[in-house]
Amino acid sequence: MKKAMMANLDYTLVARELQPIVGKFFDKFYELDEGRFRLKFGRDNIVIELPSRLHKTKYLEQAPEATSFAMKVRKELKGKLLTRLSQHKKDRVIVFNFDGTKLIAELFGKGNLALVRDGKILAVYSRQSWKGRELKPRADYKFPPSETRNLEEILSSNAEDAIAAALRDLNIGMSYVRALLEEAGVPDSTPVSELSNEQKESISSTYEKLLRYPQKFSVFTKGKHFPTLSEALDEYYGLPEEPNEAEQQKDAELERLKILLESQEEKLQELKQEEQEARQSAEFIYSHYGEIEKILELYKKSGIGAVEKLAEQKGWELDKKEKVLEL
Repeated sequence: MKKAMMANLDYTLVARELQPIVGKFFDKFYELDEGRFRLKFGRDNIVIELPSRLHKTKYLEQAPEATSFAMKVRKELKGKLLTRLSQHKKDRVIVFNFDGTKLIAELFGKGNLALVRDGKILAVYSRQSWKGRELKPRADYKFPPSETRNLEEILSSNAEDAIAAALRDLNIGMSYVRALLEEAGVPDSTPVSELSNEQKESISSTYEKLLRYPQKFSVFTKGKHFPTLSEALDEYYGLPEEPNEAEQQKDAELERLKILLESQEEKLQELKQEEQEARQSAEFIYSHYGEIEKILELYKKSGIGAVEKLAEQKGWELDKKEKVLEL
C-alpha cells in the first residue's frame, strides 16, 4: 500500500523534536538503498526517505557498502558538530548546519540531498535543474522559491478560488488543510468569496486548535496518542516491506515489457534511418535525373569506356567491376 508523504507542518514539528540533537557530533551517514538514508548522532538515528519523510527512527537496517555520495558526506562531516537544525521557512526543506557546512534535505518533487559549504554545492545525490536553479557540484546553492500567506489575508481576499486551494498558501500541507476544513464543517470546494462570517470564524478557531494540537489532525497518528510525532511516523512507516510473490511477478513482467519497448524503439529508429536514407537517395536521383539519363544513354551507345572517361573529367568515382558510379 502506498504510504502518505509528510506535509509541511509535519516537518515543522519534527524539526522542533530533533532540537536535542543540536550540539552533538556527526557520527555516520548511510545510504540504505535508492533514495533512503540514515544519519547517526551517537545513539540518535534519523531516517531520510526522498521525497516522503525525515524523522527520528528506532529501525536500524543493515547498510550496504558505502556509495560514492555517502563517502563524500562522511568525509566532509567527519568530526563536525551539529550547530543548528532548522526548517527553511515553512517548506519541505530541512537544513543540518555543521558550523558552515550544510546537509540540506529537499523533500518535495523527486527529493534530493545537497552537501553545501560556503554557499557552494560540494556533492548532490541527484543532479536536477529548473529555470534559475540548479543542483549540481560546484554550483551556487539556492533555496527553492517560496510564498506563504497568513490566514487573515486568505480569508479577506474575496477570491473566487476554492477555500481548499486558497489555504494551500498557509504552507501546512494539503492533508492538514483537508482535516482543518472537515473539522470546521466547511466544504473544500466553497469559493472564498462565498464564505459566510460563521464559516470564516469556524476556520479561524479550528486553525488555532490545529496549531495547538496538530497530532489530532495528523494522518499518521490515526487517533492514537504518541509522545512525539517521530514515534508516530516511525510506527506508520516501519521497515520497508518485502515485495510479495505477486509483486515480484508484476515487476518481472514490467521489466520484460520495458525491454520489449526499448527493442521496438531501437527498431523504429533503424527504420526511420532507412527511410531517411531512401528519401535522400530518391531526392538525389530526382534532382540529377537528367544527368543520370545522359550517363545511361552514353553507356548504351559507347560502353563503359566512355562512362569512365566522363567520370575522370567530372571527378566522379567509378567502380568498373561493380559498375557503380558515385557522383
